[in-house]
Amino acid sequence: MVVLGTGCGSRREPAVAGPLLLYAPEPPGDPFCRTFQTVVEHRHLTKVMLSPCGGGPGTIAQFARSERPDHLMVAGPTLVQAAATGDADALIASTTPLARLAGEWLLFVASPRAAFRDFDGLARALVRDPASVEMAGRAQGSPDHVLYGLTARGLGADARLLRYAAYADTPQVVAALLDGRISVGIGGYRDLAPRLRAGTLRALAVSSPDRIPGVDAPTLMESGARHTYANWRGLLAPGALADGDRAALLDLTREIGDSAAWRHALLRERWAPMYLADADFRDWLATEARRARDVLADLGVL
Repeated sequence: MVVLGTGCGSRREPAVAGPLLLYAPEPPGDPFCRTFQTVVEHRHLTKVMLSPCGGGPGTIAQFARSERPDHLMVAGPTLVQAAATGDADALIASTTPLARLAGEWLLFVASPRAAFRDFDGLARALVRDPASVEMAGRAQGSPDHVLYGLTARGLGADARLLRYAAYADTPQVVAALLDGRISVGIGGYRDLAPRLRAGTLRALAVSSPDRIPGVDAPTLMESGARHTYANWRGLLAPGALADGDRAALLDLTREIGDSAAWRHALLRERWAPMYLADADFRDWLATEARRARDVLADLGVL
């Protein structure tokens, strides 16, 4: 059973009794899990242990049946898109979505030698002939690939005709841009920010609702694509939870989401706080899963 602490004296009582086991299907090096672990333990809320795992339907089903309130799974685009290849509704129905906590905004970038001087030039090329542009990004079906499909659709281009060069990670995308193998790409702000500051890459557009300070590029909302998109992270609990356990876990995510320590830790990682909890998160997750399924079908991934 998960137990709320009352807190007393100079040292806070744990908000959740016993260690939490955090299943992490996201890629190695993902900053969310370590940041969450550090902030939770620093605030003496509970101990957090990390367990890497796959993110396929079998993993999700096994987790959902565990009935362990001290076991949580990290959710993000990778998990949702894996579920979209099967039954995304089952992911939501069989688990307890707790909260979306953070995310990374993505950027369209160009090499200094690229013909596209701004996003408007890229948009015109995509509308005129989607196959004329080869876009670099992470793996097929990754957040980068999904953003490319969403952007093409938002501009009125045929996403089924897009050309996409998949690389293992954003540093490999950067290398391909810098050595001239490709002229435009998509990646996360965390990895691209140093290149933008150095002037070795040029930002064309950002996927955030507002412009990112220090990045000389418009949002996709401003640029005609009319959408936002993030490489987000949240937490799921198993499906069968007692009301008290669910309330305790929601209190934990709320305390983390509201804390200055969390916001400062995310800022250091160039991520953004994106707190959304309980029923609002569940509804958003259902919408996001449908959006991912539709665009992945257009991209030929499903």
